[in-house]
Amino acid sequence: MTATPPHRVSARVTVTLLVVAAAVFAALDLALYRAGQRTSGAYGPAAGLAAALLVDLCLPFAHRFPRAVAAVTIAVSAAVALARAVAPGLLSPQGPPLPGAVPMCTPVVVWFLAHRLSRRDALAGTAALAVLAAHPWTPGWQAVGSGLSATVLPAVLGLYVRARADLVASLRERAETAERERHLLAEHAKAAERERLAAEMHDVVTHHVTEIVLAAGALKISAPDTAVRSAAEQIREAGARTLTELRDLIGVLSRGDQAPPRQTAEPADLADAVRSTGEPVALHVSGDPAGISPAVARAARRVLQESLTNARKHAPGARVEVDIGYGRDSVSVAVRNDRPARPADPSLAASGSGLGLDGLRRRVTLLGGSFTAGPHPGGGFAVSATLPAAVPTERDSE
Repeated sequence: MTATPPHRVSARVTVTLLVVAAAVFAALDLALYRAGQRTSGAYGPAAGLAAALLVDLCLPFAHRFPRAVAAVTIAVSAAVALARAVAPGLLSPQGPPLPGAVPMCTPVVVWFLAHRLSRRDALAGTAALAVLAAHPWTPGWQAVGSGLSATVLPAVLGLYVRARADLVASLRERAETAERERHLLAEHAKAAERERLAAEMHDVVTHHVTEIVLAAGALKISAPDTAVRSAAEQIREAGARTLTELRDLIGVLSRGDQAPPRQTAEPADLADAVRSTGEPVALHVSGDPAGISPAVARAARRVLQESLTNARKHAPGARVEVDIGYGRDSVSVAVRNDRPARPADPSLAASGSGLGLDGLRRRVTLLGGSFTAGPHPGGGFAVSATLPAAVPTERDSE
């Protein structure tokens, strides 16, 4: 069973109470009509009763249309006051103004006027009804007290209840907002830390462990001593196991897009690190990187590092061509490797975490660039990325 929202329950109860109140006021008006004094006009009591019943009929709508109901009440009160001033005794008995100078349901109308409308509209409507109820233009003060109590007191009560409800709602909203912000900040901090750790492990630890495994493999092949070759094989196997464990750990830590890696290596340093392991790398750089945004520079280095690492894993001994172009409006990075010169080490080829190329594609796309990766028509594999030269980000301002 579906629960009814609290505000709808409150509205239904309010309308029900207004209908009951309208019926009570209508019954009282009928009783006063029957017990009323005679007037000089034959239709005087009937006209007054019709005016009062008109306001009673409008009362159930005061919750949704307080301005319209107040306007009807003011119009009826003004008509009665005008009739008393122009033709005394025609619509009501002669003599001083009675407490019933305004409809009996006026306090309810004023309460909703003050509770539902703006303060300016509430004060204007209350003032108009207070003047009509108090009859300040007639001698004596008989109607002043009853008129003000029927208009000013309900208005003050309505304004108080409204101010208290607004205060409670504001405090509740502030508390809920603070709780949501606290929760979001905590979740963001945890997610950012996990992504940072995953990115650091993938970009730094995996990179260097891969170099160790490759160096151990080269040492195993070139070393003349059997003991050295055995030790190199042990190092290579331990490194391969470490890469596998790192892949699993990175998969647990990472929940999506990687956090921006904090790298300081320049393209030339990355290329030299690969050359030191015996892999041929040709680096071609054109243009001036001085005007490149830090976020773009980090992304370009990340593309280069991931492409070089993949080339060493999957195409050992293959020649790698790197072209980096720094333009006025864009930065391009292209890395292509030839066919592998020797079979790839199975332990290295299976050590990928699944965050490499997909993470590069997401990062480049978020910066407004384009990214492609796939087999090259002439053999081998090619990675290409084009990024805008300037990308304003919060991290750049830091």
